[in-house]
Amino acid sequence: MFISIKSTRIRFLAIWIFITLFLGQCQSQFRMPNVEITESDTVNYAFLHDDANIIENAGILVPLFSKMLAQRTSGGKKVNIVHIGDSHIQGNLLTQEVRDRLQREFGDAGRGFIFPYKLARSSNPKDYLVETNCRWTGSNCQRDLSPETPFGVAGFKISTINSAGEMTFRMKDSVTAETKLFTKVTVFHRKNDGEFDIEVKDEVSNQEAQLFIEDDYAHSYYFDRPVGQVTIAAKKTSEKQKSLTIDGVCLENELSGVLYHSIGVNGAKFTDFARAKYFAAQVADLNPDLVILSFGTNEGQGHTNKGYMRQTMSELIENISDHCPGVLFMLTTPADSYLRGKGFNPYLNEMSEVIKEFARENGYALWDLHNVGGGQNSAINWKSNGLMSSDSVHYSKAGYAVQGKLLFQSIIKSYNDFVGSGTLEESHK
Repeated sequence: MFISIKSTRIRFLAIWIFITLFLGQCQSQFRMPNVEITESDTVNYAFLHDDANIIENAGILVPLFSKMLAQRTSGGKKVNIVHIGDSHIQGNLLTQEVRDRLQREFGDAGRGFIFPYKLARSSNPKDYLVETNCRWTGSNCQRDLSPETPFGVAGFKISTINSAGEMTFRMKDSVTAETKLFTKVTVFHRKNDGEFDIEVKDEVSNQEAQLFIEDDYAHSYYFDRPVGQVTIAAKKTSEKQKSLTIDGVCLENELSGVLYHSIGVNGAKFTDFARAKYFAAQVADLNPDLVILSFGTNEGQGHTNKGYMRQTMSELIENISDHCPGVLFMLTTPADSYLRGKGFNPYLNEMSEVIKEFARENGYALWDLHNVGGGQNSAINWKSNGLMSSDSVHYSKAGYAVQGKLLFQSIIKSYNDFVGSGTLEESHK
């Protein structure tokens, strides 16, 4: 009797997992092609320029929108968007708003790229926890001023010399307590003779993930059954091995839908990622359809030379394009903020103009958050409405939610235009 009950429970669990995965795979099918922007996706602040909330030159995004349309109506497509920037992106508040909404409409393919910022003594997003049994040392591309720096896809790296060192990611949102499951784990790990091997496992389900594919910059592993956490452990197999260095991790559930990867470094500028030696090569392992670049705040804080800024923008885009042929680019301008938190910043408008001119001259898509957010000296409105943090450079959780909703709206407006006509109107190009 005991064996029969246990066997029944196992069969029931297997059926439940199958149904869950099947429904997830079908979640983007049998829907109307166009997407409704709901009341929960909108914001109501009089100082915002809602009529300007469009994507300029959206015509270049037709390949992306075609893939989104196919996924929404038929399923079977994975849409990869990589959003790169500074502290506004590292915190994942803005990007989580966009990710949640896109996955709601086009399917959830997983959390995407994450990094153990906490172990590098930096600010960690709230939708996953990081634990370890040892000491790690970390740095990032913004702190290293060398002409070429040894950083990869996160712009960060962490290392340990502990041959029994482990780190565990728990996908539990500390705000909502929601846990998201996944089956595929890609570890960005530049293997050489001096680096420990790694094990990828989950002690809760007693599984060890199996290595499926690897290259010089990343290793992908698969679990047999979905998990809500993963441990990456050092494994010394040679006396030559002295340390373990991790550049980041990507989590997927192997379903069709959207992966919205969020990559940011506090204080970063275009030049910091352009100088990171392995960055573009590892971005290629994320298979991006679209790369969004969101910088300008820190260039504005330091009044970066316009010519130098254009040069570093070009270098970063060229680096990514060399490793990701055919990838699409969208640039964004920064919302207004105070100069070092003390008063009106006369340089942000100038930096925004450089970004806009560069995007228009080179035929990239453009989202002008600076203008949509109220333009020059609009930080006072963000501040008075409780949308900025106490440092008057960053935004509050509510402020980032506003920005994320605005970005989602701009994407969906252009997507719906495409759905309605099979192309995009000239006014959006």
